[in-house]
Amino acid sequence: MAKFRGKALLPWPFVQQYILPGILSSTESWYMIPQQIRKYFGSNDPEKNIPVRQISLRVNEVCNLRCKSCGQWGENGHLRLKQERGEKLQQLDFDVVKRVVFETRHDKPFYYIWGGEPTMWKPLVPLFEELARHKLKGSIVSNAHDLDKYIEALIDTGALQILFLSLDGWDAASQNIMRTPVNGRSADNFEKVMAIIDKVDSIKKKRGLKFPFIIPITVISNNNYSHLADIHKLVLDKAQLHPYYYGWFITEERAALHEKVFKDRFGTVPENHRGYLKSCFNDVDTVETAKQIEEIKRLSVGKPCVPQFLPDIEKEADIKRYYADHKWNCGYPHCDSIYYIAEISPDGRVTPCRDYQDYTAGNINNQSFYDIWHGEEFKKFRRGMKQGLMPVCTRCCGLQGF
Repeated sequence: MAKFRGKALLPWPFVQQYILPGILSSTESWYMIPQQIRKYFGSNDPEKNIPVRQISLRVNEVCNLRCKSCGQWGENGHLRLKQERGEKLQQLDFDVVKRVVFETRHDKPFYYIWGGEPTMWKPLVPLFEELARHKLKGSIVSNAHDLDKYIEALIDTGALQILFLSLDGWDAASQNIMRTPVNGRSADNFEKVMAIIDKVDSIKKKRGLKFPFIIPITVISNNNYSHLADIHKLVLDKAQLHPYYYGWFITEERAALHEKVFKDRFGTVPENHRGYLKSCFNDVDTVETAKQIEEIKRLSVGKPCVPQFLPDIEKEADIKRYYADHKWNCGYPHCDSIYYIAEISPDGRVTPCRDYQDYTAGNINNQSFYDIWHGEEFKKFRRGMKQGLMPVCTRCCGLQGF
């Protein structure tokens, strides 16, 4: 995967095999072309009122799993702490979501749906029906819980363009170690994920569909770094893209420094970033990881599924530096996502950042979307980020512009 002006580019084989044919086969997707041009060539001026390219809806906070790599429900996850304090877990109001879809329809943003676990949010299918009504597209990030109930209806809407599925294990036992069920007992999460991949692949082939793209996501950790190629073998013939993340995590030193920098720039002390203090990346063998990546690339030759590594590093020395040197930005010196993505939290707060949601630009429950998106608080954050990345940003999956 290459970069352009510090922004990550999708792997060319994926673009060539899937993106271009998908766009050319449907005029409904043509609106994405000027969006991409704005992303890579547009100016990042904090003072300009710009179209919104993506709206991320974190539809709920509840989840059926307690994944070690999660900043929400992991060992220091901010939602885990919230639940321990006895506070109510939130979910987006569907009527408010419909209003946002209607307000922003002319910008034609792509909708990124996640949680929590989005299949535990009841209006999931009605949301995609609403997107289809306005000829909009979206994606879902899911661990496959209850997805079998909804997947055919979601595909029938025509609005589901990408299905992201969490796949960290090479079999049921390994998946349960990394994506632990909420009750601590064994679960069939691995079987659910693989069954959904099979089902969507079958539906697409039967109907001659290009969408939704099947994209399993693997987070490299202490538990699976020596089996990365085994995981890829599971999806070689049925998925279109397979991203591997090195993991978004911070150190205590960076957390403390971030609190100082954030307070100096924005006047308050952040808290949610501490959910990214994790131990599941402390013992990754970088030599073995690099070997696994080479094997993945070898296995992928001539196969439908294209591998991707995020951030864009593959050599042992760079991988070692990623885990050891948190000052290194991996070649991504500034954040671009704040200029085209709005993140809406379950309580209605609109934030510029998906992972570190301590800065609030407004609340969609009592404000219009564009009053927030074009408002002073959003512009203030963009101005602040012109000073440079904050300490935790170097290990943020959104830094590359996703």
